[in-house]
Amino acid sequence: MLSGLFQCRDCGGFNGYRSRPRSLTEKFLLPLVLHRPVRCGDCFRRSYELVFVPVRERRDSKSARRAVA
Repeated sequence: MLSGLFQCRDCGGFNGYRSRPRSLTEKFLLPLVLHRPVRCGDCFRRSYELVFVPVRERRDSKSARRAVA
C-alpha cells in the first residue's frame, strides 16, 4: 500500500503537517527514498512518512505572519 491516511505512531492522531527538513540528510537523502518529515498536529511528534501519504502544508507561526505583514 503506497498511500493511506497519516496516523501518528505516538498518539494516534490524524492531523499531520509537513515539517521543515532539519539536516542535509533530511533535505537530500529522504526524498531519494520517497520520505519526508511530518509533524503530528496533536502531540507535535516528528516522524518520516512516505511522500504518497496525504498531509497538510506547514502552518505558519505567528512571528512569521507578523514579519510578512
